[in-house]
Amino acid sequence: MKKIKGVLFDKDGTLFEYGNTWQIWCEHVIDHLAEGDLPLRDRLAERGGYNFSLKTFSADSLVVSASTEEIIGAWAELHPRLGFKEIESVGLSYLKDLPLVPVCDLEQLIARLKAMDIAVGCGTNDYEASACDQLSRAGVLPHFDFVCGYDSGYGAKPGPGMLHAFAEHVGVATSELAMVGDSTHDLHSGVAAGVALTVGVLTGPAKLADLKPAADVVLDSISLLPDWLSGQ
Repeated sequence: MKKIKGVLFDKDGTLFEYGNTWQIWCEHVIDHLAEGDLPLRDRLAERGGYNFSLKTFSADSLVVSASTEEIIGAWAELHPRLGFKEIESVGLSYLKDLPLVPVCDLEQLIARLKAMDIAVGCGTNDYEASACDQLSRAGVLPHFDFVCGYDSGYGAKPGPGMLHAFAEHVGVATSELAMVGDSTHDLHSGVAAGVALTVGVLTGPAKLADLKPAADVVLDSISLLPDWLSGQ
Protein backbone atom coordinates (compact mmCIF):
# COMPACT_ATOMS: atom_id res chain seq x y z
CA MET A 1 0.00 0.00 0.00
CA LYS A 2 1.22 3.50 -0.82
CA LYS A 3 2.07 5.81 2.05
CA ILE A 4 -1.10 7.61 3.06
CA LYS A 5 -0.66 11.37 2.73
CA GLY A 6 -4.23 12.46 3.43
CA VAL A 7 -7.30 11.18 5.26
CA LEU A 8 -10.82 12.39 4.44
CA PHE A 9 -13.24 11.65 7.27
CA ASP A 10 -16.99 11.49 7.04
CA LYS A 11 -18.59 13.53 9.84
CA ASP A 12 -21.62 11.94 11.49
CA GLY A 13 -21.12 8.42 12.74
CA THR A 14 -17.39 8.80 12.10
CA LEU A 15 -16.13 11.89 13.94
CA PHE A 16 -19.27 12.22 16.07
CA GLU A 17 -21.59 9.63 17.59
CA TYR A 18 -24.51 9.32 15.20
CA GLY A 19 -27.53 8.70 17.38
CA ASN A 20 -26.82 11.43 19.90
CA THR A 21 -27.17 14.06 17.18
CA TRP A 22 -29.30 12.80 14.31
CA GLN A 23 -31.84 10.75 16.23
CA ILE A 24 -32.85 13.96 17.99
CA TRP A 25 -32.86 15.95 14.74
CA CYS A 26 -34.86 13.33 12.87
CA GLU A 27 -37.54 13.02 15.54
CA HIS A 28 -37.95 16.78 15.92
CA VAL A 29 -38.17 17.41 12.18
CA ILE A 30 -40.57 14.55 11.45
CA ASP A 31 -42.82 15.47 14.39
CA HIS A 32 -42.87 19.08 13.18
CA LEU A 33 -43.70 18.08 9.61
CA ALA A 34 -46.41 15.58 10.64
CA GLU A 35 -48.25 18.07 12.89
CA GLY A 36 -49.90 15.28 14.87
CA ASP A 37 -50.77 13.17 11.81
CA LEU A 38 -49.40 9.79 12.97
CA PRO A 39 -49.79 7.95 9.63
CA LEU A 40 -47.88 10.79 7.92
CA ARG A 41 -45.25 10.71 10.66
CA ASP A 42 -44.78 6.97 10.11
CA ARG A 43 -44.49 7.39 6.33
CA LEU A 44 -41.91 10.16 6.70
CA ALA A 45 -39.94 8.08 9.20
CA GLU A 46 -40.04 5.00 6.98
CA ARG A 47 -38.89 7.02 3.96
CA GLY A 48 -35.97 8.38 5.96
CA GLY A 49 -35.07 4.95 7.35
CA TYR A 50 -35.83 5.79 10.98
CA ASN A 51 -37.74 3.62 13.48
CA PHE A 52 -39.52 5.70 16.12
CA SER A 53 -40.27 2.70 18.35
CA LEU A 54 -36.71 1.38 18.43
CA LYS A 55 -35.11 4.83 18.00
CA THR A 56 -32.72 3.39 15.45
CA PHE A 57 -31.75 3.98 11.82
CA SER A 58 -31.67 1.22 9.24
CA ALA A 59 -28.31 0.53 7.61
CA ASP A 60 -29.63 1.87 4.28
CA SER A 61 -31.33 4.90 5.85
CA LEU A 62 -31.50 8.03 3.69
CA VAL A 63 -30.80 10.13 6.78
CA VAL A 64 -27.62 8.15 7.39
CA SER A 65 -26.15 8.07 3.90
CA ALA A 66 -27.87 10.45 1.50
CA SER A 67 -27.27 14.16 1.06
CA THR A 68 -29.46 16.62 2.92
CA GLU A 69 -30.95 17.62 -0.43
CA GLU A 70 -31.96 14.02 -1.15
CA ILE A 71 -33.51 13.57 2.31
CA ILE A 72 -35.57 16.76 2.04
CA GLY A 73 -36.58 15.89 -1.51
CA ALA A 74 -37.83 12.47 -0.42
CA TRP A 75 -39.91 13.99 2.37
CA ALA A 76 -41.26 16.67 0.03
CA GLU A 77 -42.52 13.93 -2.32
CA LEU A 78 -44.54 12.44 0.55
CA HIS A 79 -45.81 15.57 2.25
CA PRO A 80 -49.34 16.62 1.22
CA ARG A 81 -48.84 20.33 1.93
CA LEU A 82 -45.20 21.36 2.28
CA GLY A 83 -42.66 21.65 -0.53
CA PHE A 84 -38.89 21.42 -0.61
CA LYS A 85 -38.16 24.96 0.62
CA GLU A 86 -40.57 24.74 3.54
CA ILE A 87 -39.18 21.38 4.65
CA GLU A 88 -35.61 22.61 4.23
CA SER A 89 -36.41 25.57 6.48
CA VAL A 90 -37.78 23.25 9.16
CA GLY A 91 -34.71 21.02 8.91
CA LEU A 92 -32.32 23.94 9.20
CA SER A 93 -34.14 25.31 12.24
CA TYR A 94 -33.48 22.08 14.13
CA LEU A 95 -29.79 21.95 13.22
CA LYS A 96 -29.06 24.67 15.75
CA ASP A 97 -27.61 23.56 19.08
CA LEU A 98 -27.74 19.84 18.39
CA PRO A 99 -25.73 17.87 20.96
CA LEU A 100 -22.29 16.75 19.80
CA VAL A 101 -20.52 13.69 21.15
CA PRO A 102 -17.11 13.07 19.54
CA VAL A 103 -16.24 9.39 19.18
CA CYS A 104 -12.80 10.05 20.70
CA ASP A 105 -10.41 12.90 21.54
CA LEU A 106 -10.46 14.45 18.06
CA GLU A 107 -7.72 16.96 18.78
CA GLN A 108 -5.37 14.20 19.89
CA LEU A 109 -6.30 12.03 16.89
CA ILE A 110 -5.62 14.83 14.41
CA ALA A 111 -2.34 15.71 16.13
CA ARG A 112 -1.16 12.12 15.76
CA LEU A 113 -2.03 12.06 12.06
CA LYS A 114 -0.36 15.43 11.46
CA ALA A 115 2.76 14.09 13.20
CA MET A 116 2.76 11.37 10.54
CA ASP A 117 2.66 14.07 7.81
CA ILE A 118 -0.93 13.21 6.95
CA ALA A 119 -3.34 15.95 5.87
CA VAL A 120 -6.80 15.80 7.43
CA GLY A 121 -10.14 16.65 5.83
CA CYS A 122 -13.86 16.24 6.44
CA GLY A 123 -16.32 15.46 3.66
CA THR A 124 -20.00 15.16 4.58
CA ASN A 125 -23.34 14.87 2.83
CA ASP A 126 -24.57 17.51 5.29
CA TYR A 127 -24.28 21.25 4.57
CA GLU A 128 -20.73 22.65 4.60
CA ALA A 129 -21.77 25.42 7.01
CA SER A 130 -23.24 22.85 9.41
CA ALA A 131 -20.04 20.81 9.29
CA CYS A 132 -17.90 23.87 10.01
CA ASP A 133 -20.18 24.84 12.88
CA GLN A 134 -20.02 21.40 14.47
CA LEU A 135 -16.25 21.10 14.08
CA SER A 136 -15.87 24.60 15.51
CA ARG A 137 -18.05 23.76 18.51
CA ALA A 138 -15.90 20.66 19.06
CA GLY A 139 -12.81 22.90 19.02
CA VAL A 140 -11.10 21.21 16.07
CA LEU A 141 -12.05 23.20 12.97
CA PRO A 142 -8.66 25.01 12.76
CA HIS A 143 -6.90 21.61 12.68
CA PHE A 144 -8.68 20.49 9.49
CA ASP A 145 -6.96 21.22 6.18
CA PHE A 146 -10.22 20.89 4.23
CA VAL A 147 -13.95 20.75 4.97
CA CYS A 148 -16.74 20.30 2.42
CA GLY A 149 -20.41 19.40 2.28
CA TYR A 150 -22.75 18.23 -0.46
CA ASP A 151 -23.38 21.90 -1.28
CA SER A 152 -19.70 22.86 -1.71
CA GLY A 153 -19.70 22.23 -5.44
CA TYR A 154 -17.98 18.83 -5.55
CA GLY A 155 -21.08 16.63 -5.56
CA ALA A 156 -22.26 14.25 -2.86
CA LYS A 157 -21.05 10.83 -1.80
CA PRO A 158 -20.94 8.13 -3.16
CA GLY A 159 -19.49 10.23 -5.97
CA PRO A 160 -15.71 10.87 -5.99
CA GLY A 161 -15.78 14.68 -6.17
CA MET A 162 -15.06 15.43 -2.51
CA LEU A 163 -11.95 13.27 -2.57
CA HIS A 164 -10.69 14.81 -5.80
CA ALA A 165 -11.17 18.29 -4.33
CA PHE A 166 -9.41 17.33 -1.08
CA ALA A 167 -6.47 15.83 -2.98
CA GLU A 168 -6.10 18.95 -5.10
CA HIS A 169 -6.42 21.24 -2.08
CA VAL A 170 -3.64 19.54 -0.10
CA GLY A 171 -1.45 18.81 -3.13
CA VAL A 172 -1.39 15.02 -3.16
CA ALA A 173 -2.61 12.35 -5.55
CA THR A 174 -6.04 10.82 -4.92
CA SER A 175 -4.26 7.45 -4.91
CA GLU A 176 -2.43 8.59 -1.76
CA LEU A 177 -5.60 9.20 0.22
CA ALA A 178 -7.65 7.18 2.69
CA MET A 179 -11.43 7.54 2.92
CA VAL A 180 -12.87 6.86 6.37
CA GLY A 181 -16.58 6.54 7.10
CA ASP A 182 -19.39 4.65 8.75
CA SER A 183 -21.54 4.02 5.66
CA THR A 184 -21.22 2.30 2.31
CA HIS A 185 -21.72 5.69 0.63
CA ASP A 186 -18.43 6.82 2.19
CA LEU A 187 -16.59 3.70 1.13
CA HIS A 188 -18.01 3.68 -2.39
CA SER A 189 -16.89 7.28 -2.84
CA GLY A 190 -13.36 6.16 -1.99
CA VAL A 191 -13.52 3.31 -4.49
CA ALA A 192 -14.88 5.65 -7.17
CA ALA A 193 -12.05 8.13 -6.56
CA GLY A 194 -9.35 5.43 -6.62
CA VAL A 195 -8.02 6.03 -3.11
CA ALA A 196 -5.30 3.87 -1.61
CA LEU A 197 -7.40 2.80 1.37
CA THR A 198 -11.07 2.62 2.37
CA VAL A 199 -11.69 2.37 6.12
CA GLY A 200 -15.07 1.52 7.61
CA VAL A 201 -15.83 2.35 11.24
CA LEU A 202 -18.46 0.85 13.51
CA THR A 203 -19.51 4.04 15.30
CA GLY A 204 -22.56 4.57 13.05
CA PRO A 205 -25.68 2.51 12.33
CA ALA A 206 -23.99 0.14 9.85
CA LYS A 207 -22.73 -3.25 10.99
CA LEU A 208 -19.56 -5.10 10.07
CA ALA A 209 -21.41 -7.17 7.46
CA ASP A 210 -22.66 -3.98 5.79
CA LEU A 211 -19.24 -2.35 5.53
CA LYS A 212 -16.87 -5.24 4.98
CA PRO A 213 -17.57 -5.81 1.25
CA ALA A 214 -16.61 -2.21 0.40
CA ALA A 215 -13.82 -1.64 2.92
CA ASP A 216 -10.15 -2.54 2.91
CA VAL A 217 -10.33 -2.58 6.70
CA VAL A 218 -13.08 -2.09 9.29
CA LEU A 219 -12.13 -0.58 12.66
CA ASP A 220 -14.19 -0.16 15.80
CA SER A 221 -13.44 3.57 15.81
CA ILE A 222 -11.26 6.21 14.18
CA SER A 223 -9.27 6.26 17.42
CA LEU A 224 -7.53 3.12 16.15
CA LEU A 225 -6.55 4.60 12.79
CA PRO A 226 -3.10 6.06 13.64
CA ASP A 227 -1.90 2.79 15.16
CA TRP A 228 -3.29 0.81 12.22
CA LEU A 229 -1.53 3.07 9.71
CA SER A 230 1.70 2.91 11.70
CA GLY A 231 1.63 -0.87 11.52
CA GLN A 232 1.39 -1.01 7.72
